[in-house]
Amino acid sequence: MTQQLAFPFPEKSKKKLLGPLSPQQERALERVASSSSEYVIGIDEVGMGCWAGPVVVAAVVLRKDWDHDEVVDSKRITHKKRMDALCKHILPNAELTCVLSQPNTIIDKEGIRVVVDRLTEGCALFCRRRFPRTFVVLDGDLPVEVDGSVTRVVWMPKADVIVTAVSAASILAKVTRDLYMKEQAKLYPGYGWETNVGYHSKKHVWGLENMGITPLHRRSYKPVTAYARAKPGSSW
Repeated sequence: MTQQLAFPFPEKSKKKLLGPLSPQQERALERVASSSSEYVIGIDEVGMGCWAGPVVVAAVVLRKDWDHDEVVDSKRITHKKRMDALCKHILPNAELTCVLSQPNTIIDKEGIRVVVDRLTEGCALFCRRRFPRTFVVLDGDLPVEVDGSVTRVVWMPKADVIVTAVSAASILAKVTRDLYMKEQAKLYPGYGWETNVGYHSKKHVWGLENMGITPLHRRSYKPVTAYARAKPGSSW
């Protein structure tokens, strides 16, 4: 059941999960709540720590007073629940969505932080075209400029738990990337991507040790670099 709540206060289940809000989180939420826009742009990324595959950044625009108890941080729910939340609640209620990604080759060339910041700004600019006065809310401690400014950009730890739009963005990004990596598992069997979706796991390590690196592996990441040196030849 959807709960109409006065932003910035999260639903009770999120409060219990998170604990008391920090002063930084309180200030950030007050800034968003005081804006004249009825909406909020939530942005989150998935795949920064992966050994293989792209990084994905998603944005979701929702009304500030919209909430749902099944729209939570993507890391805390199963793939099935993420799919249900996306199809049944997020997409039907989102005013706008945006998904951008970059492959492992660009990550290797430019660095993951540069790539994620660029994708984040791209998502924000896309959403700001239709919602120009709307705050962008990001998860984490690092600011990201949007068109050369941090005006109406808010960043805070655990935003993917506290702010429903960021939770929704985390689910959209996670579902998008996971589905892609599950498809790639069919092309590159033996690395366990159908379950680990490119992250570290025993199966992934086994694949690197026995078959070498694939065209989707991030060669700039130290664990992958080590296996590339140990086993320079590859069947791919």
